This record gives sequence, structure tokens and C-alpha cells, in this order.
Amino acid sequence: MATPWKHPSTGVYYLRRQIPEKLRPAFDGKALWKVSLGTKNSNDATVLFLQANAALEQRFEEARTRLKATGSPCPSARDRADEMVAAYFQGPEFRAGGLDGEERLLLARLELDRGLWNATPTGCSSPASLHDQQWWEMANNAALFRDHPGRKPTLGHAPGTIWRWGDESFRPDARNQQIGRIVSQIARHNNTTASDLPEGIEAAIRTYLDAVPVETPKARKRRPTSGRLRPDVRLMELFADWQAVMQPSLQSAHEYEGAARDFIDFIGDIPVEEVVNNDLLDYRDEAAHLPASMPRADRGLSFTERLDRHRHSDTPRISPATLKKRVGAIQALLSFAKGQKWISRNEGRDVPILGYSKTGAAARQTFQEEELQRLFASSLFTAPATWKQDRLVSDMTLYWLFLLGLTTGARLEEVGQAMIADVKADGTITYIDIDDYAAEASGDGKSIKTATSRRLVPVHAKLIQLGFRDYVDAVKKAGHTRLFPDLVPNGFGKRTKEASRIANRVIDRYVSTDARLVFHSFRHGFKDLALEAGVLERIVDQICGHAATTVGGKYGQGVRLAILNRELHKVDWSFLDWAALAQASADVDWTKRFE
Repeated sequence: MATPWKHPSTGVYYLRRQIPEKLRPAFDGKALWKVSLGTKNSNDATVLFLQANAALEQRFEEARTRLKATGSPCPSARDRADEMVAAYFQGPEFRAGGLDGEERLLLARLELDRGLWNATPTGCSSPASLHDQQWWEMANNAALFRDHPGRKPTLGHAPGTIWRWGDESFRPDARNQQIGRIVSQIARHNNTTASDLPEGIEAAIRTYLDAVPVETPKARKRRPTSGRLRPDVRLMELFADWQAVMQPSLQSAHEYEGAARDFIDFIGDIPVEEVVNNDLLDYRDEAAHLPASMPRADRGLSFTERLDRHRHSDTPRISPATLKKRVGAIQALLSFAKGQKWISRNEGRDVPILGYSKTGAAARQTFQEEELQRLFASSLFTAPATWKQDRLVSDMTLYWLFLLGLTTGARLEEVGQAMIADVKADGTITYIDIDDYAAEASGDGKSIKTATSRRLVPVHAKLIQLGFRDYVDAVKKAGHTRLFPDLVPNGFGKRTKEASRIANRVIDRYVSTDARLVFHSFRHGFKDLALEAGVLERIVDQICGHAATTVGGKYGQGVRLAILNRELHKVDWSFLDWAALAQASADVDWTKRFE
């Protein structure tokens, strides 16, 4: 029998259930159903689990019934329309401080009555009907709704009365026009467009409104103000709350948790309310003695034990940037607590880090032409017969990662996590669809850095000549779904950590040991070369996935793929010996590489 699952880091209990394969289309294709029970108490979790599990079983049963009756477990378009309308008129606030479903229904009935009255021969309501944007703003601001003069029912009738008049009372199509206003609000409520709502949404609205009895409007009950201070909250509890709200990456959560545990080991597990500025200053001063690197066995020691072991060693100390991250994690947690009004003051401010500057770190260097010539003349690119396949990251994978990094400016993780399905064609243009969605049933997802990172990136014709399409076909034929199947996620879900390390060793070997020259240098170099070739900065930003840096670059919806491809091919890499690369790749049988 299924039981509550406890998260190993946060201690919060969850309901986790495998979804039967035949029913998955009704659950957006998910293989696993996971929902937080919102508690760390095992006794409470047991009760909540039974309730959540029963609700899930009900959904399974409904899906099985639909599957048996129609051949599909998915609800019909009309079923989805009915559910969407009910959720709008019965659900919670869309935003904090907005109207709940019952109040949205009241607003809708008031507006429909007013709109229909205006569609009669003598109707002229005061105030006038709300425009679409005014309606949306009022639905998300209860205070605005309370003061709205339109809360007074039209002609003194209870809301919904005029809706029940016969169609002959109004101009033709008046009722459909009013329903269209609600359709627009429901679409915005669901972050979509009216055209993407399920078929039958208009009929569902009409049915719902016809079934609701006419009642005297109820005054909104003002919420009592209660104190939010949590004087007893401890740092690890605060970390768990921060993680639940902020949803950081696994790596960020790991770093914050480590800093919190170190801070507790240093000052004790005192309530966050009792932390003072001097505690952070003292922690900063002690943490500055930590070594930049240490044996793996020492990493499991407590903060004070690590200090005792390495305080007087000759090992280089952590950098100001690393120290800033450690102290900054505690500062961020305190700032979060103050923002939630859980503590009375924020003592995390004014903790300077000597030597730290956002611009003070050594900037990454871009590759010079002769450096790129040395790199791409190395055996990795000119002697495929020497490629090693029995490594954590194969030479074949490195080959394509380097070439894609050179010609697209993409981040290593963006390319390394790509699916075969992300490599697409539009006419003669091959491109990579970079996003953060993974279609695998395993739920082994992808990530991007920012919203602007989602983009279509053309693959340069030089790479097609080197066999990129043949490589993709070979990977697919071998039964893989990942573009680079040997890249596996580490403990933080990142697939290219090891690839980055090995790629930088290749750069050290063939180019330079300058620490500023790394794989990411391709990204900076690509932008420089593109701008030198006369490519507009906003187009370069779109190819690279950068946020626009100029005011003009922030307008518009993006450049079409054909234009991106044309501009990409303006970039001049003629200083590389592409003929030698093509000659070397001509003998590669990509299919045999996967046998």
C-alpha cells in the first residue's frame, strides 16, 4: 500500500504515485503524480495522505470510466469547459488580495446585467460597463471592487435578474456578446487566449449562469488582521520555507543549506529573531579561514571542525566571491524572513566582504584567431580514428559540443541537455529548439537560465557539412532520446559538469592554461564576431539567449528563423581550416560509433 514520502532535504511529506500508463494522457502525460501534503508531522501526513490518495483514486476511476466509454481517458472538450468555468466561479483568488470565485461570479452577474440592460431599446446604465482591462484589474483587487459604484445592481434588481429576461428583450446577439466578455476573463485567468479555451466554453458559461439562483448580493467579509511574527522559527525551518516558496535549483538549495548548517554550527541553533549583525560579521571572519579546496573526507566535517583542521595550513583560502556566496545565503534567508514579516528586523545588512566586487573578478577572455586555429587543428577534430568512447564524456560528444559552442554561442548546459526531438528542420534550415521542457516519461527534465534563453538556434551549414544531421540520425537509430546520451545528470541535475571540466582541460592542453580561457569563452567570442560582422545586437542577443541590452532591443516578438539563419552565416570563421575538418569527418561512420 502506498505511504507518505518524506523529502530527504526539507522533511516535508508528499503523495507520490505512479500513474497507470493508459491513464497518463488525462494527466498531461505524466508518469508520476507528486503533490506536497504541506506538513513535516508524520501523524498529520498519514491523515492528509489518505485524503489526497482518495481524491487521486477518484480521478483515476473517472479516467478509467472515460477510457472504457470513449476509448480515451481524457475528459471531453465540454467536460474541460465545464471544469474551467466552475473553477473560475468557485476557485480561490488568482492573486493575493483579489476576488475569490464567489466574488468573481457576483462581478460577472453585475456586468452581464449592465451590459444586457444597455442592449435594450431604452437602456443606458450608470456607471457604464467595464472594459476588458478594467474588469481584469477589478477581479484582482478586492479593495477596488468594494469601492466600485457598479456594485449597485442595475435598476435595483438582484444580480442575475436581467440575465434571465428573454432574448426578445435585447438586441440580436447581445447575450452572446456578454458571454464573450466572460470568455475573455476566463482566458486571462488561465494565462491563455480565448481561442485556446476548450470547445463549448460559451455553452458551459451559459449553463452555469442559468443554473445559479438569483440571490441578494453578499457584502465581502473583511479579513481580520493577525500578527505574522514567528519569534521561534529556526534557521533550518526558515530554509525549508524559503525553498518551498522560491523553488531554487538543486545546486542553489544545496549551497544555501550548507551555509545555514555552517552558521548554526558556529552560533548555535538559536531563533532567527535573535540573530544580530555581529553574528554575521563573526561568521564572515571565521569562514574566511576556510581553504579553497580540501580532501573529500574533510567535506563531511562540521564547520568548526573544518576550521580547526585547516586554519593554520598553507592551503590558499576561499576567494572573496566564495565567501560572499556563503554569507549572502544567510543574508538572503534573513531578507526573506523579513519580507514575510516573520522577524521584526533584518540584521543581515551591512556585512561587507573585503576584496569582493561584482566586477572585480577576472573576466573571461575570448579566444583569439590563432588560439582557435590551434584548438580546431588538434587531433580531437582532425583524427576521429583516435576518439575514445569509453570515457564519462566521449571524444565524439566533445567534438560536437565544441563546434556548437563556437558557431552558436549557446551555453554548454543548453546544448548538452538537448533532446533528439529538439533538433528540427524548417525547409533547408536545421535548428535546435532550446527550451526547458522534456517530453520523456521519466520526468528527467531540462533547465534554462532565463526566460529569454528559450529560443530557436540555427545550426551552421559548416556543421551540416561535417555530418551533424548524420550524427543525429545515428543517435536516433541507436534508440537514444538525448542528443548526447553519454551526458548524465549529476546530483544537482546538471548534465555538463564533467563535460565542462574535460573541455577546459582540452583548452589548457592545446590553447592556453590561462584560467580566463574556458568553454564559456566561445559565448563571448561569438557575440564579438557577430557584431563585427554587422549583425544587429538584438539579433545576436536572440541567437545567444541574452536579455536585450538596449531599449530598442526589448520591443518586438523575435526575429524569424530564416533571418536568424541568414545573419548567423554572416559571421566569419574563415580563419579555420574547414576543409581539413571536412576531410577528417568524411571517413566517420556515425552509425558504427553507436554499435
